[in-house]
Amino acid sequence: MKRNRRGNRGGAMLLMSLALVCALALGGVFALGNVSMNRAASAETAQADVAAPTMDDSPAIYVAQKNANSVVGIITNTETWSRSGGVQNSPVAQGSGVVIAEGGYVLTNNHVIEDGTAFQILMPDGDKVNATLVGADSAMDLAVLKVEDQADKLVPVTIGASESLPVGSTVIAIGNPGGEILANTVTRGIISALERSSVSSNNTSRNVNYIQHDAPISSGNSGGGLFDYQGNLIGINTLKYGGSYFSSGSYEGLGFAIPIETAYPIAQQLIEKGKVIRPQIGVTVRDQEGPDEPMNDYAPASVCIYGINEGSPAEKAGLKQYDFITAVNGNRVTSSRELTTLLDTFKPGDTVTLTIVRYNNAQMMNPNNGYDSYYSSPFGGFGFGFPFGGYGYGYGNNGGSDSYGNGNGNSGYYTEGTLTVGGGYTTFDVQVTLEEKD
Repeated sequence: MKRNRRGNRGGAMLLMSLALVCALALGGVFALGNVSMNRAASAETAQADVAAPTMDDSPAIYVAQKNANSVVGIITNTETWSRSGGVQNSPVAQGSGVVIAEGGYVLTNNHVIEDGTAFQILMPDGDKVNATLVGADSAMDLAVLKVEDQADKLVPVTIGASESLPVGSTVIAIGNPGGEILANTVTRGIISALERSSVSSNNTSRNVNYIQHDAPISSGNSGGGLFDYQGNLIGINTLKYGGSYFSSGSYEGLGFAIPIETAYPIAQQLIEKGKVIRPQIGVTVRDQEGPDEPMNDYAPASVCIYGINEGSPAEKAGLKQYDFITAVNGNRVTSSRELTTLLDTFKPGDTVTLTIVRYNNAQMMNPNNGYDSYYSSPFGGFGFGFPFGGYGYGYGNNGGSDSYGNGNGNSGYYTEGTLTVGGGYTTFDVQVTLEEKD
C-alpha cells in the first residue's frame, strides 16, 4: 500500500511537470510567432533555389525496360471434361517465368507447374498463349515451358553471374505477385547474403546455395527473374521466408533465389534432353540421427539404406539393408540432402567410395499400424518437409506446399517403427560405380 501511495504522488508530480512543459511550449509558440513565420519564409526561399533533378537515375528503370519482353506469367491448368462444356481448363496455380532461350523457352519453378496438365503463358502485352512442358526437375525445383505461338515476341534474357556480386549490390525482381492481376511488377532491393545453403525447404531434394535478398516478392513471383543493376539475370526467385515455428510473427525482406549458375545448366539440359542426367546407386534411404561416431547401441548420424533395387549398383557392390552411409570419397554425410548433393557432382560411370557402418544386429522394432510415406530419388525414397514452415511459395499463387522428393526413383512406404542396432559393428569402404537414372 505504501508503494502504491508513493507511486501515485510521483505520478501527480510527473503530471504537473508535463503540464508545465506543455504550458511553456505553448507560451513559446505565441512569443516566437514572428520568428517562426520568418523561418518558414526562409525555407520557402531555399526550396526555390534548389534545382529539381533532370532525370531519375534508378537502375530499376533500365532493368524493367530491358526485360520488358523477357519476363512472363505462368498459368497452370488442369483439363476437365463435361458433356455440356467439353474440354475445359481449370486454373490451379499461377507464377512467373523468364525467357531463357530463343524459340520461346521459358524457365520457371517446378512447383509452379507440377500440378498441371495444360499450361498458358501470360505475354507481356496481356495475351495468353498455350505452352507445352519441355521438362521438369523437381530435385532443384526448376522447369522449362515452350511457347506455342507468338514466340517471336519474346526476348531471351542476358545471363549474368551472381557469384561475383558483393553483398549490398542492387537487385531488381520482376514477376507477377498475386498472379496475372499484378503482372509485370518490378521491385528493388539489395543482396542480403550469398550462398545461403542453410535454408531448408520442401521444394528441393538437393542443397542450394541461395541468393538472399530484400526486394519485395510474394506468392506468384515464383519462377520470376532476379536481375543485377545492368539487367542481367542472376537468379530465379523461388522462396520467401514467412515465419517459423518459434515465432508467430511474419517476416519481410527475406527472399531467396536460385543462382543462375545453378539454374541455367539445368535449363539447358531440360531443353536439350527433356530431363537432367544424374547418377544413381539404386537404394531407398532415410536420414539417421545419432552421434558423430558409431556406438554399439547407437547408429551414427548418417544415411540408412532401407531398400536396394534389384540389379542396381548398390546390389552389385554388396550393400545391404540397414547399412549406414557415413561418407562419400571421404566427405562426411549425415543426411540424404548431403548424399545426393555430393553424388550429383559425379557422372554416370564414375566410381565413388562409400564409407559404410554395418551392425551385426539391425532390425525394425515395435512397428505401428500406420504407414509413413517416403518419397523417391535416384538414391532413395525420402521427402523433405520443413517442419517449422515458412519457406516457399507453395504452388505458384496457390498457398501451402507439400513435401515431395525429386521424382527420380520408385516411391514406396516403410512401416513406422524403431530401428535398433547392436551386437557390434564394422566400418569399411566399398567401391560403387554409378549408373544413369532411367
